[in-house]
Amino acid sequence: MTDSRENQGSTVSARLRIVGWIVLTTALALLAVTVSMRSIMSGQVAEAANVGIAQEIEEFRTFAAEGLDPKTARPFSSMDELMERYLARQQPMAGEAIIGQADGRVLAAGTAANQAGSWLAEDPALLGRILNDAKTSGIQESNHGTVRWAKAEAKDASGANGEGHQAHLVVAHFIGGAQEEVNRQATMLFGVAAGGLALTAGIAWLAAGQILRPIRTMSETAASISAKDLSARVLVEGRDDLAQLASTLNAMLDRVEASHLAQRHFISEAREHLGSPQRQLASALQKLNEEDLPRKQRNAIISTAHDHISQMGQTLADLDLLAQSSTPNFIQRQMISVGEVTADVAAAASRPGAYPDRRFRIAESAKAQAWLDPLRVAQAMHQLIQNAVAHTEDGQSIRIGSAAVDGMASFWVANDGPALDPEEARALLENYRSAPGTGEQGSGMGLGLAVVKAVAEAHGGTAWVESGQGNGTSFGFSLPLADAGNGSSCEEDFAQSMASSLGGES
Repeated sequence: MTDSRENQGSTVSARLRIVGWIVLTTALALLAVTVSMRSIMSGQVAEAANVGIAQEIEEFRTFAAEGLDPKTARPFSSMDELMERYLARQQPMAGEAIIGQADGRVLAAGTAANQAGSWLAEDPALLGRILNDAKTSGIQESNHGTVRWAKAEAKDASGANGEGHQAHLVVAHFIGGAQEEVNRQATMLFGVAAGGLALTAGIAWLAAGQILRPIRTMSETAASISAKDLSARVLVEGRDDLAQLASTLNAMLDRVEASHLAQRHFISEAREHLGSPQRQLASALQKLNEEDLPRKQRNAIISTAHDHISQMGQTLADLDLLAQSSTPNFIQRQMISVGEVTADVAAAASRPGAYPDRRFRIAESAKAQAWLDPLRVAQAMHQLIQNAVAHTEDGQSIRIGSAAVDGMASFWVANDGPALDPEEARALLENYRSAPGTGEQGSGMGLGLAVVKAVAEAHGGTAWVESGQGNGTSFGFSLPLADAGNGSSCEEDFAQSMASSLGGES
């Protein structure tokens, strides 16, 4: 059944999404800048036209009020003469028209030099609308574009009561040419913005690829991992967030590989510890079916069968203990005497029939109280005793001891067998043996030592081995004397690690 989550999310690559958002954001910003600049420049055109018009109107009013006829040195008696004199002094700017009307005549300043003047002078309909408008300024549309205008009136002395001659001055500015220049500059700015946007898209594409390269590497690394090869790791470069992600992924892969190797190891250990006794037990039972088997031989076969059954039972008990180590209540702490636990373990090992061919003695006994689980400690010590028995000859002595130093309670079992190489000794508690039948050679932690390590780490302690010339080999574990309020945390951490190793559920 297809997971519905597979149909969720975007089908577009992260690289394209990053580039798309950058380009979209940049495009909106550039568009806003272009539109704003065009609006500002258009406003400046209108403002410049208004300022020029207002200045011309003010100059005309001043001239009409204060100007003198050079022939008489008195105020102008003819509005036609006044308008001619004033217009002769004006030089309209580009797009500006200065038109005077007096006694029915229409006069334009700078007509030959400025085409705008002729546009207005030769358009009686537009000029009429402006002169007949009740307002003194405004905006009109013409054949030559938008016109911004203002007008002023002058009267001669005889018109003081409203009956004399009048003259009108119209100052108009055709802003179409200036607006076309604004549009041209806005178009140029838009083209530059488009080129910049394309450059931004290219840079964003390269930058996104560079940034996402570690993620692609992680994806390729994850894809290369299989059940047979978990060794691939991501190359960590730099100290940024992606480098931290790569380190976290590598740490996760380390844990996965360790858990996978541990799971294979424990499966192979169970196969080895159960397979051989099972075959021997089947052979023994087959012999019991033979006729005329002497009673003494039959009893020996039955005894051997019981031994094999006991051996398989011990293996199942060890596996069950390892499975229990992944549960929160694996450790049940109580205040116990370290020395009494040591004595009980030695007594159990020395009881008749337990290990008849070995001699046990207590080499050292700690006089201290500790907050520990006596059952789990005894189980771990039993594993160490079995390990020592397996590596000694009949009649050899095995030493059992405990000590309390620096807040730690140490339990150990020692024998006088041959010394171990330091690397071999370290591997006994850190590495996992190769699965039998794979053709690989190696040594490492067996099922019994795995139980010891599980008990030690569940208490928040460690398992260890010491070996040297003349001192034999000592296997042991050190546990905190007091819980110190962090026992549950240690148990939870250990439970999680063992749960992943054994593939069980906590």
